[in-house]
Amino acid sequence: MPEQLIAIKSRIKSVSSVLKITKAMGLVATVKVNRWKNQMLSNRTYIDELEDMAVTLLSSCNIKDTPFVETNSEVSGILYLFITSSLGLCGSYNANLFKFMESIVTSEDTVLVLGKKGLAHYENTDLFKVNTDFSEYSTSQNAEDVSNIGDYLVKAYLNHEYKEIHIIYTMYKNSITFVPTDFTLLPLTSEQSDDSKYIIYEPDKKTIIERLIPMYLTSVVHTKLLEAELSENAARSTAMDNASDNANDILDDLSLEYNKARQGKITEEITEIVAASRDR
Repeated sequence: MPEQLIAIKSRIKSVSSVLKITKAMGLVATVKVNRWKNQMLSNRTYIDELEDMAVTLLSSCNIKDTPFVETNSEVSGILYLFITSSLGLCGSYNANLFKFMESIVTSEDTVLVLGKKGLAHYENTDLFKVNTDFSEYSTSQNAEDVSNIGDYLVKAYLNHEYKEIHIIYTMYKNSITFVPTDFTLLPLTSEQSDDSKYIIYEPDKKTIIERLIPMYLTSVVHTKLLEAELSENAARSTAMDNASDNANDILDDLSLEYNKARQGKITEEITEIVAASRDR
């Protein structure tokens, strides 16, 4: 019986230590969720205005005036920018991304993987070609990394290396819902509009396209990276909350088991005392 009590107390101590860790990580993840959500909302205002400018500009152009609208029909492969996490303990976040990505990517396509979890998972895969040029990427807060990724995607498309450029990321809906999403970055869509004929372009339309569209595309990449990071932290917060709830349930069961064993030990000692007094 004493051995049983010692074992139960040891388990209670271990679970209590785990509970402290999960609660702390949950609080950290919650703080990050609030911070990233505010950044995403602030960035959304900027990207919406930039998108309106890009749409207006492209609507006034003939498709042949810009390579960003033309499909590279002479090549067949698609380049996917695949955004995973670099840290773990975020539940099924990465597993859902892997499943979604493998359902749409073919052997002809190339996957540019961001995040250590994705790089480790597809280190030796033969399902598709893996590009690890940005294996050191860690966060959307690094402006230089984001700019380099955006420039790489734009140049790869303009050099006709791929038919299309896609981004696979996790779209944030709310604190408990995150959806793996396939977003087409290039080619851009263009719809003719009569409103754009009243706009005066300075210095000229071609120069503005060459400068504005790459900036817009890099901003879109940053937006998706930011949203993916928000979803990751929200998933981690949910996972840690679930882990804390499970730890509390285990502690309740262990406490009940400990009290029963302790009561059994007390009853046994009382029985021995009573038996000894009767023998006298």
